[in-house]
Amino acid sequence: MQKISVIVPFHNEEKYLRRCIAALLSQGYPREDYEVIVVDNNSTDGSLRLAQQFPHVRVLTEGKPGAYAARNRGLAAAAGALIAFTDADCVPEKDWLSTIAAALQAPQVRLVLGSRRWARDSSALVSLLVAYQNQKVDFIFRSRVKELYYGYTNNMAVRREVFDRLGPFLEAPRGADTVFLHRVVDAYSYDAVRYDPRMRVRHLEIENVWQHYRKLWIYGQSNRLGRQLVSFRPLTPAEARRVFRETLRGGRYSPLQAGVLSLLIVLETVVYTAGHFAAKWAPGKGVTPPSAPRAEI
Repeated sequence: MQKISVIVPFHNEEKYLRRCIAALLSQGYPREDYEVIVVDNNSTDGSLRLAQQFPHVRVLTEGKPGAYAARNRGLAAAAGALIAFTDADCVPEKDWLSTIAAALQAPQVRLVLGSRRWARDSSALVSLLVAYQNQKVDFIFRSRVKELYYGYTNNMAVRREVFDRLGPFLEAPRGADTVFLHRVVDAYSYDAVRYDPRMRVRHLEIENVWQHYRKLWIYGQSNRLGRQLVSFRPLTPAEARRVFRETLRGGRYSPLQAGVLSLLIVLETVVYTAGHFAAKWAPGKGVTPPSAPRAEI
């Protein structure tokens, strides 16, 4: 078994943090072969006190604001050959670490991303959209088109040797996971990045379709700003139609379900685009160049 270090940054996540930590401490992976590191990033609620109640969790603090600064603080202290990342509002499945270890056994794979579900499979609409979102990620990482590639540190694992070679995350407000993933592709190859749908987490913050659209608005804003850091683009209409067809085939959906999903995707596009243009016209929203990476790992 390879030693795995799990890093979880948090800022005012008292609502979710206990469930996240409990899931990490209940993994099917041998307990002696992984460590859980949580990093407080200036919380003002009871998150830090809550984290300190778990004797088998290492609790660190990072005063510099920003989740990537907190992740880098955890990375500097991590002992594992494999580094797994999730967020405090996420609950990994019981086999999450075992799946990570298996995915990174392939010598060419340096970074693996997993699938994400919402807090509850509460409706047919939720199931349709989650299926489409995960199919889209699968398509993107089969495409070998770097401008489509993006990262998400709520379900990511990386070989430690990659950080040793490339350095830690840029400490930018958003998008540093995508910047890092692109650097991995450039330094190694497309084969160094893999998507594994069996590596699953639940995102507790998203409980319904409307919360999903609210997130898309934020992603539309941040992705526009993040393009100052890395070349990135969304799917073209033709690519989105292909993902739509693959989703229908994989789920064997009825014509009615196909029509509903089509409408939901159109609404996704409208919301994302609105967020994109909101960032364009918002004053003072430029991306400040990130600070220099830490040299302590």
